[in-house]
Amino acid sequence: MQTDHLYEANFPAQHKIHDTDVARLYQEQRFDELDAVIICKNTAGAVTATFSDCDWDCFPFSRKKANNNIRFSEFEQASTLQRELKLLTFGWLFNKSPKQRKAASFPSVRTRVANLKIAYRFLAFNNLTSLAALSAPSHWQAFTAYLVDKEYSQSSIELCFIAINKAIEFASWHQLALGFTAPFKVSVEAKKLCDRQQQQTLVIPERLCDAIYGKAIDFIEEALPFRTLIAQTENALQDNYLEGKCTLDEKVTQGAMYTFLKTDGGIDYHKYGSALQENQPHSVLDIIAPLAEKLPNVMLNNGADFKRYLGQLITSSYIVCGGFSGMRDSELDKLTSDSYYKDTFEGRDYHMLQSHTFKLGEKRETWVTAASSKNAIELISTLTERWRSEAVYPDPKYTGSLWINHTARSKPPVLITNWNARLQRFCKQLDMVVSEDDYQECLESNPRSLDKIKASVTVGQPWPLTSHQFRRTLAFYCIKNRFGTLVALKQQFKHLYLAMTEWYTNGGKLASYRDLMVDEKVKNLLNDINAESTANKIFKQWHSDEKLAGTHGKAIMKMRGEIPSIYSSWEVIYRAVKEGKLTLHGSLHSYCKNGYNCDMNGVVAPQFCIDCGSSSSIIDEQQAKWWQKKHRSLVAYMESGEEISVSEHSHYVTQVRAAEKVMADFDMPFVPFEPDLKVANL
Repeated sequence: MQTDHLYEANFPAQHKIHDTDVARLYQEQRFDELDAVIICKNTAGAVTATFSDCDWDCFPFSRKKANNNIRFSEFEQASTLQRELKLLTFGWLFNKSPKQRKAASFPSVRTRVANLKIAYRFLAFNNLTSLAALSAPSHWQAFTAYLVDKEYSQSSIELCFIAINKAIEFASWHQLALGFTAPFKVSVEAKKLCDRQQQQTLVIPERLCDAIYGKAIDFIEEALPFRTLIAQTENALQDNYLEGKCTLDEKVTQGAMYTFLKTDGGIDYHKYGSALQENQPHSVLDIIAPLAEKLPNVMLNNGADFKRYLGQLITSSYIVCGGFSGMRDSELDKLTSDSYYKDTFEGRDYHMLQSHTFKLGEKRETWVTAASSKNAIELISTLTERWRSEAVYPDPKYTGSLWINHTARSKPPVLITNWNARLQRFCKQLDMVVSEDDYQECLESNPRSLDKIKASVTVGQPWPLTSHQFRRTLAFYCIKNRFGTLVALKQQFKHLYLAMTEWYTNGGKLASYRDLMVDEKVKNLLNDINAESTANKIFKQWHSDEKLAGTHGKAIMKMRGEIPSIYSSWEVIYRAVKEGKLTLHGSLHSYCKNGYNCDMNGVVAPQFCIDCGSSSSIIDEQQAKWWQKKHRSLVAYMESGEEISVSEHSHYVTQVRAAEKVMADFDMPFVPFEPDLKVANL
């Protein structure tokens, strides 16, 4: 049983899970023994999950700030289905793969189970007892109808089918007679059921983007000079609470009676809170007053106002760091007080953020950001200094993380996990409401997200801000406003493939074209320059002794003694070019006088331009040198010993022969190629 991928390096070996043949226990229906199987222990050896639990607490495996559990509680009324789903989960979690494939990470297993639950919900709804039921054509037809009726997207259906395939793949281990003869072709089957493509993360409309980012910067700049006072105010409120709690608890210990004490020994915590306030040494207003005096534009009338303001400052710092760097949420999570630095290159200052990225292995990376990120890091570092010393981090890689919140004074500070809810609350509190123009711009900027817009964006309602929108919005506006290239964005986003970066910029190039203003004077000037350049080239071809090749090039050389009137002078040529009577289009290998009336065969195979059927090709000495290089590279490749097919060989030889014709016309030395007929018959 593979478990090493689940544990951190220093996890005590004696508390790691030992192999148990759960498949045999399941098949022999020894369910009491099966239910007692331990799934997970923590570093102290305490059991956090057993097979019988409806909620497997796998924090020792996951060690994330959230999503550390695998839950089966929704199938409590279908115990047979629940037990089968747990069996499949166990096999995936501990890599019981008969094919000895690399073990899936805990987040991957958790996601796979979530996708398979789509099928199990259908089974439970129809009182079916096993995934094997779906192998029956009638049940499969009903299941696919269920997926369509529930309006699952194509990608969700694919993921569900992939999870079913994984269940089939592990069949020789779990011994469930699932009845499927072969895995599904998931993409093919999903497309049959749904043509709704994956919806892309939304670009924030420009007006709202300016308003949200601008307000976040304003919050930070206003608070920055008073950051120490804000932190001291928060600390004083916490100390005041703790002193009041200590006083009240001591009074209870000494026998004082309060209405929050229930007759059964319990506590009415609402009444307890009221009594606690009465025992605090200072009033909340007195503690807040010095800060309220420094920030007259901020509503600080009570503790709730201060808590809201503190939350807005934290969210503002997150918006600035995410909005101007395009970092993923998992990368923003690892920012610390030391993450910002300034670098200078060729006399220019660059503002940088350092963090960890986890795609294709964890490593330290750097992101370019805006100057305002420095203020954001300084502010949030001061505000969370005490919280960071008191927080319990789920994993060492989170140590020092800035994004901490103290949700309740009776509990320790915790890592923030609900960023999307916080961001949307920020938009609601500050009245960042979608207008008709915003909605129309949203449709234009997000051509691959029309279903998402319909579902989540409403005129007159706050913008549904999410953390991943920072990344998409940065990519979109960089391309729209030509602030950077795709290659630069690929580096910034830490993408492996340029295609993924292009996905993030969808709509940006179209928006750039839409906004492009054409200056008629500049346009006319460019047309004049182009006409002059073309006229110069044609004049030189006719009124010089330079050697030319190509069908029309050779004709020009013959007619130089008696030049046609249309080529008689530069002025006549220029006028004909301006009127469209003469054209000349060039490439690396030749010119063509036939313009767009050409049959275009040379676009795919340039050798066809040497003796083109329309007698339009012209090749000068510079292009002849291109053919010379082409000849050398093709001959070297064909003589390298690489296996090539007959069709490829024929294609290369025709280009070599064309090159030799051109080189002969220009008296260039070369060794004629002698083809080797021993080519692979592929």
